[in-house]
Amino acid sequence: MSPAEKRKNVVLVSFDDAVAFWKYKTLFGAELQTPNLDRIRAVSTTFSAAYCQSPLCGPSRASFMSGRSPIETGILSNRIEAFSILKPGDIWSHGLKRNGYFCSSGGKVHHGYVPLPGAIHDQLYSDAPKQFPRDLRLRPGVSANISGGAGGGIATLDPEDDGGYYDAHSARSFADFIANYDGDAPFYREVGFFSPHNPFITPARFKQLYRVGDFEYPPEWDEELQPEGERSESVRANFKTDRKRHWQKSVRNYFSAISHGDHHLGTVWNALQSSRHAGNTILVILTDHGMHLGEKRRFGKSTLLEQVANVPLILHDPARPRPQEVADPVGLIDVGPTVLAMLGLPAPPHGLGQSLVPLLQGAGSRADRAIPTFRADGASIRLGRYRFTRTRDGGTSLHDLAEDWWQQRDLGPGHPAHAELAQAFAEVCKHYGAAGMFPGGR
Repeated sequence: MSPAEKRKNVVLVSFDDAVAFWKYKTLFGAELQTPNLDRIRAVSTTFSAAYCQSPLCGPSRASFMSGRSPIETGILSNRIEAFSILKPGDIWSHGLKRNGYFCSSGGKVHHGYVPLPGAIHDQLYSDAPKQFPRDLRLRPGVSANISGGAGGGIATLDPEDDGGYYDAHSARSFADFIANYDGDAPFYREVGFFSPHNPFITPARFKQLYRVGDFEYPPEWDEELQPEGERSESVRANFKTDRKRHWQKSVRNYFSAISHGDHHLGTVWNALQSSRHAGNTILVILTDHGMHLGEKRRFGKSTLLEQVANVPLILHDPARPRPQEVADPVGLIDVGPTVLAMLGLPAPPHGLGQSLVPLLQGAGSRADRAIPTFRADGASIRLGRYRFTRTRDGGTSLHDLAEDWWQQRDLGPGHPAHAELAQAFAEVCKHYGAAGMFPGGR
């Protein structure tokens, strides 16, 4: 059977802590450089309103790989080991192996930078575990520069060390796999990247892509940066954004980490496109959650706001190699049902997500769908132009993302849309297993 006659292969690429990068291209003045993501988007579908179901790494990954809600599973903390609750059969990729796919691991897709325990790994994958070195900066003989900002601004100086990064190992491992795989079975292959996770360590040339002085505050931050400026009661500040040089270095560090990850994604894309499998392989690119890059006096993740909840989700189908943007809200929880539907396989058991195939085909608009993000102490939904949040103590907030993307002005319960959003929130909570967890969420 030739590759063209087989069921399609699947490659899943996972970044770590990546913002919806296209929104940040010139947002801070300096241009975010992602040439490989850009060229993949030029032949793929971008879901520009995709949302994680948790703003934390472990819970988000457990959710999008199982198709289950963090509330439903109780996996709401990075301290909870997902497979202490989930079984390998709960993971949607297990359905691929069960249906004859050769399943291959390759970096962080499930939580953690080390392979899964052997008994779990063997149920999910067809090949041996792979472990890539993570802490390049700690190895003897590695020369590095520290220039400041969040993460320290660490940059390795010797190009000979470039190949020692986790992402370099992950990308090379994929390139080796795709060049040598000649099995009769279709394959599923994971590619997990460390980038752009803190401490944003990169080779020096990626820091040098950005001049620190080119980064400027968005004008919308003017009031927020004043000493008496409004402070968010729902977001724990951890960063002195008004120290401009420190902020500039911090965003430079984060942007350089995205560009570094993009570079290694280029290795993956080039290897795939030059292989005999290019015309028969679906590529999915996603991340676990986004980041705050100084707004709300915060640099990091874990909130229910738009900049953390909105994530990259890109799907390349070689049968439809053209640019398409889907603006309807979708969830990472939809990834499994979508991939399985594209392959003609049954949906994951107990999954809450939906197949996005109709949206891929330009039909079945779901602009009225509410997509949730959960924390243990609250939840938030994106519906239409609004983000609505309710906390366990009963407090609510409502923001118009079309007019106030940074969510600086709570519209309050008197706004005409508040009652509709509160009702939608209640329905989402019921559907996702959170009925009764939040006041008004019944």
